[in-house]
Amino acid sequence: MDDELLDLVPDVEALVRRWLEEAADVPPDRGASLLAGLLRDPAGLRFAVGFIDRVVRPEDPAAAARALATLSRDVPGFLPAPLRWSVRAGGLAGPVAPGVVVPAARRVLRELVGHLVVDASDAHLGAALAHLRRDGVALNLNLLGEAVLGRREADRRLEGTARLLERPDVDHVSIKVSSVSGPHAPWAFDATVDEVVAHLLPLYRRAAATGTVVTLDMEEYRDLDLTIA
Repeated sequence: MDDELLDLVPDVEALVRRWLEEAADVPPDRGASLLAGLLRDPAGLRFAVGFIDRVVRPEDPAAAARALATLSRDVPGFLPAPLRWSVRAGGLAGPVAPGVVVPAARRVLRELVGHLVVDASDAHLGAALAHLRRDGVALNLNLLGEAVLGRREADRRLEGTARLLERPDVDHVSIKVSSVSGPHAPWAFDATVDEVVAHLLPLYRRAAATGTVVTLDMEEYRDLDLTIA
């Protein structure tokens, strides 16, 4: 580490200490507390991933209810007792009444991550952004969704991001290369770069016209070369 970076350490340490002191006076959000408990519990992440993949993701309520019945047999301790009982009760009742139990189970997940994720539909996004920005918070919006496996889904993700750029209350968005191109042949790198540029160029032109920042980000190391090409 060079001397210039070392000189920054005391300032960084003081800033972090100030953040911690200020955060200690802020009552924790219930969803944030549950999420922190999930990360502390050795079985928490496994349960959460299983819940998302097998209960939230399936379109068939019956399939989701069967998965909930399986997951409910081993509920991790990070959940408060009333919530653990609810999961177990849902596991028992789900196969009988999936249309009632599965939507309720999905609401639990929304409560868990509600402080991190907002509804991007036109009917709800405006109010959510206004609430988050009321204290001068700068927002960088990134559309969530399934892994992009084809051109149709990639176009849908691009269209969703383009709609965000048209909003006057959005000044920063992020998009991943993997959501623009989907799976690509590793032996056709240059062709994939050309394809990504062709799809991103209209998006960046629209952003330039509105003064909106577009960040090209990534999730996996394998996308690094394509992201910086």
